[in-house]
Amino acid sequence: MQVSKTHAGQALLESLLVLTLLAVLLQVLFETIAPLHNQQMSRIEMAREALWRWQPSAVEESSEGYAFAKRAKVVLAPLKALTGLNLAQENLRTINADSDYAPMARITDTWSPQATAELYSRPAQLTPFSRLQELGVGEVQDFISWLHFTEEFDSESLKFGHVAIDATPSELPCQRGTRC
Repeated sequence: MQVSKTHAGQALLESLLVLTLLAVLLQVLFETIAPLHNQQMSRIEMAREALWRWQPSAVEESSEGYAFAKRAKVVLAPLKALTGLNLAQENLRTINADSDYAPMARITDTWSPQATAELYSRPAQLTPFSRLQELGVGEVQDFISWLHFTEEFDSESLKFGHVAIDATPSELPCQRGTRC
C-alpha cells in the first residue's frame, strides 16, 4: 500500500475543515438560538409571575368555560339556593400570547375562605338548621326561655346552625386533664 504524495495530509485537512465548519455552525447557533431561548424563558417567567400573583393582573382573564366548572355548577346551584353558600366557578385564569407573555392557564383555588369570618360562616351554612336563625327562631327561643323550666332553650344555650371551628378531637384529652 503506497501513499501518494498528492494525498498526504488529506485527512488532516478534511478534519480541520469539518472542525472549522462545526465551530462556525455552533457560533451561529449560539448567536441566534441562545437569545431566542432567553427571550422565550423571560416570557414564560413573566406569565408565571402574573398568573401566580395573589391579585389578578390586567393581562389575565378569568372564566368558567371548562368542563369541571360546567358540571359543578349543576350540583352547586341547588346548594347555593338552599344554604346561600356561594362557591365561585370563575376560577380558570388564562394569559393570552403576547410579545411579553407566553400563553398560560391556571385553575385557582377560590373555594378557600377569603376572610376569617368565612371560617365560621361557611361550615355553619352547611348545617341543616342554619336558616332557622335567619327566620327569627332566636327571638322565639328567648321568649320561651323566660319560663322557669325552659331556660336551656335560650338562644345563647341552644344555637341552631352553630359550628365551633376550634373544637377538635385532639383537644378533648387536654380538657379531661390527661396528657395532650
